[in-house]
Amino acid sequence: MTKSPALYRVILLVWAALFGLALLTTAGSLSREITQRPVAGVLALVTLLSIGYFWLNGIKDVLYTAWYYLVMRGRIRPVRRRELHRHPPRVVMVYCTRNDFNANSLAASMKQRYTNVHTVILDDSDKPEYLTMIDIFAATHDVQVVRRENHVGFKAGNLNNYLTGADYDYFVILDSDEIIPPRFIRRMLDYFASDRSIGIVQATHVATRNVTRFQQKFSLGVDSHWPVYQSVKNRYGFLSLLGHGAMVSKQAFDAAGGFPLMVAEDLCFSLAVREHGYTTVFAPDVTCQEEFPVDYLAFRKRHSKWTQGNMEFIRKNTRPIMTSRQLHWYEKLDIVLFTYALPLTAVFSVFVVINVVVLPMMHASLQFPLWMLIPTVAFLVAPMVNDVVFHWAKMAHTKLLSYSGGSMMLYGSMYFTSLRSSLKSMFGNSVFLVTPKDSTAISFREALRSTRSELIFAGVLAVISLVFTRSVFPVFLLVLPAMVAPYLMVRHQPTRAELHERQRGKVLQAA
Repeated sequence: MTKSPALYRVILLVWAALFGLALLTTAGSLSREITQRPVAGVLALVTLLSIGYFWLNGIKDVLYTAWYYLVMRGRIRPVRRRELHRHPPRVVMVYCTRNDFNANSLAASMKQRYTNVHTVILDDSDKPEYLTMIDIFAATHDVQVVRRENHVGFKAGNLNNYLTGADYDYFVILDSDEIIPPRFIRRMLDYFASDRSIGIVQATHVATRNVTRFQQKFSLGVDSHWPVYQSVKNRYGFLSLLGHGAMVSKQAFDAAGGFPLMVAEDLCFSLAVREHGYTTVFAPDVTCQEEFPVDYLAFRKRHSKWTQGNMEFIRKNTRPIMTSRQLHWYEKLDIVLFTYALPLTAVFSVFVVINVVVLPMMHASLQFPLWMLIPTVAFLVAPMVNDVVFHWAKMAHTKLLSYSGGSMMLYGSMYFTSLRSSLKSMFGNSVFLVTPKDSTAISFREALRSTRSELIFAGVLAVISLVFTRSVFPVFLLVLPAMVAPYLMVRHQPTRAELHERQRGKVLQAA
């Protein structure tokens, strides 16, 4: 598929008009501030630029959704089906696991309507119960198990350990909770046959097996994100392998030199593949199933992994991205707006310090035009626009409103996690964290203990704001979600019936 810069031209045009108006209406006050108090003036300019970047992200979220529904929907045409050659390609399904083996998911994924395929379990587990469970499954289903002596390189190292010397034409990546449809391989081969430059085909996903209340409440975002954002990226941005539910050609794997040994191995691999002339495409008609994190703690752990992975990506790939001759300018901008968002929490903290501590200490007060509050508030809720539009006709509006408000609190409460993870990765090593698949009922006291870092952060931030600005309002949107974190944890914790159902599933798998 030929990519187009049309969407990002519109995004930049809208942003330039809006931010240009902001510059015009603040130019006089900024000029006076810089002339009379240079330091305060420069800090004011930094604040305005920060607002401009925030607006750019918000415009991107709004126009991504609008573009899909107004321009793309109804015009997306999956590739046509093709006849297989006399000698069908050799395909291997690689199932990655580390103490989170799910026999039911793997057994369901293995029911492929394709003959020249075999399955390999890449097992990095170190818990005896999982080692035993995997060995029993492998013996029962005639599946190969590959284990390595060291766990260097996280998931990337696990994949490279097997794929580098294996005999295959294509491989399918399965995460522990992944379920791919029976025609997955057959349909993916149609995409590869449509264009020789394709190196990766990424399928879409829906969230299923939502047993816990946390999953039932917040998994709606999975169903709306995949078809909309990935379809738009496929045509107008940088589409990346998203870690699972995808097929990769051996030619692309060999050209890239395997998976980079990084936490965000999927994103880094996609970039390496692209630099060697291969592309990643989206298959909207191939729907896989995944599980949403079971509870608040699992969600927080996954969020930390994503943040660390993206920060590591920024540190090691910013220069290659900016100097790349393979990537179009709008693909580079797409990578920046999507990938840099989580780690830039640390940079946003500088914005908070400037406006809550430094400027008040200087007895300087920034007076921006009142109209600028309107787009700022609008873009604050911009990430929820796609969810609302997607589910508007499919569910009760009161439930959708509850989901939207809860999601804003949930993601808002991740600010401290993003900050801590960003700093950890910035000044240390990023760590690949496996999202827990089990959940336990906890008391409110235990929830307070589990979120004490968020609560302390919120309390300190509120006190600092009170001391320097005599108000909590400047940091209210950071303090409130953090204070709500214990409630989110307890309110959506699994019931006894849910815990029993998950335990029953584990027993059946072990059997």
